[in-house]
Amino acid sequence: MTEQPHRFEEETGNTELWTTIFADGHPDLTKQHRLHKRLPRDPRCRLCLVPFEGLGGWYMRRKGKGRSSRNEHYCAACDGFLETFPGGAEVEMSVLYVDIRNSTGYADAESPEHVSARINSFLDRAVARITDHDGFIMAFYGDCVVAVWPPGFVGPGHAQKALGAARALLADPMFRKGSNAAIPVGIGVHTGPVYISTVEAARGLFRDVSIFGKSVNVTARLASEAAPFTCLVSESVAGSELGETPEQSYDLKGLSEPVRAYSLN
Repeated sequence: MTEQPHRFEEETGNTELWTTIFADGHPDLTKQHRLHKRLPRDPRCRLCLVPFEGLGGWYMRRKGKGRSSRNEHYCAACDGFLETFPGGAEVEMSVLYVDIRNSTGYADAESPEHVSARINSFLDRAVARITDHDGFIMAFYGDCVVAVWPPGFVGPGHAQKALGAARALLADPMFRKGSNAAIPVGIGVHTGPVYISTVEAARGLFRDVSIFGKSVNVTARLASEAAPFTCLVSESVAGSELGETPEQSYDLKGLSEPVRAYSLN
């Protein structure tokens, strides 16, 4: 993530560093984001946004910023950063889940090839709409995409950007009700404290960044509760943005208290 790792003090936890990066915005990383966004093309490193493909990817590989051999989601420099400075911090951010409805029924009626092609089309389009609104892809779970908007990366308007991504998904012909061969999706969007940190597997051979906490669970449950071609947006995201949209209370599985949310379709 940075070519001058000596600027950071290595310590267990590295909470202050992680807070700076994801909550406040680290100047080195912010500078890299501005530069790398100008270079073609996707896919990109999840942290510094360096491109892995196209002319931009070729150019950055010559500068030692190619894809990590251990983790395809990060460039070699950022993977080295995660190895040297593991840790995490609790940061207020916005989270979005989007997944396909009735996947089991579709898989039962169609060939595996059709199922695979459908999921790949969904993933490509969902990622495009999310990244169009400055979202960062955290994970793919089968036919589900998880994205975050850390304020250190996207600024204080992270909730509005997440809401914009949700609206763009609903407006996309691939996910719009009534479109021919539309893919029915459910979307959940929530803003709240999220613990973002490194996770490790295989005795250090694989290291990644993941998100944890109640806010993550709320977002996932909102997406599960949403009807096909619908997004449930918690009141923490909506604020005054959806003042004319009816608000409802939802009893979500695994949560002790109802969550108030707005329904968009």
